[in-house]
Amino acid sequence: MDYQLVSPERFSEEQSEFVAQFRQSVSQISSQTDMIVGAKDANSRHLASSDAYARIVALKRGDDVVDRLDKEMPCEGTAQFADCYVQEDLALMQTCDPARKVSILNVHEYGDGLKARVFSKHLLKHDASRSILGTIYYAHEIEIANFINLMPNYILEFGAGCSIEQVQGELKLLDVELTEYEQEVCFLLLLNWDFKQIADFMNKYRPKPKTRVADSIIKSKNYICEKLGLPSQRRAELCDALIAAGMHRKMPTSLFSRLIGSKQL
Repeated sequence: MDYQLVSPERFSEEQSEFVAQFRQSVSQISSQTDMIVGAKDANSRHLASSDAYARIVALKRGDDVVDRLDKEMPCEGTAQFADCYVQEDLALMQTCDPARKVSILNVHEYGDGLKARVFSKHLLKHDASRSILGTIYYAHEIEIANFINLMPNYILEFGAGCSIEQVQGELKLLDVELTEYEQEVCFLLLLNWDFKQIADFMNKYRPKPKTRVADSIIKSKNYICEKLGLPSQRRAELCDALIAAGMHRKMPTSLFSRLIGSKQL
């Protein structure tokens, strides 16, 4: 029997008790550490939260977070990206895969200032009933300088705040699978890097016997356009298609790993 997604209004007595016990565990963690951790239900309404999470959304205690949606947080940065967070939660829950995890880089104004934080999310599962009750999240901060150094043009192109998902392996875009290398080329094109910059970057981080030049990246770009079935190979048209598909919010694992350094999620 596969796992099924269960909304809070349909919780059984056992599932409600399970959530209550989880909330107690988060409360205990909160009393002993500054860990940013919590959980949401199938509607992305918070079921539990640590005091550390409450502080970054401009509240005092974890209990103040419970029963709120992200759009109801006093922290404007969190409220601004609430729709993104709901979409991320829903995409994760719809897999109904208990082993599925995602990592998201959030950069925006929190209750404690402009910060870059990596949120790891997995499913809140009740094994006894083979049910998915929501999502669990936890987070750590990375140096904002790491983000700016690796992607100095991101803020110029897409604004000061962002929510970027780590993509593992191949990515299906417009019903076409892109390799990790193709994803990297696309992502860097969206950052408005020129072809030589991308070639130099790839030579450093993806070295191969034959050194890449600007023309190597142009050929990759043209091939990607052909794969996606675009009517022309113009860079602007490719970038418009990538943005429309949300590619600017999906970072290849290789880039994501360099951004967060050696910190393990």
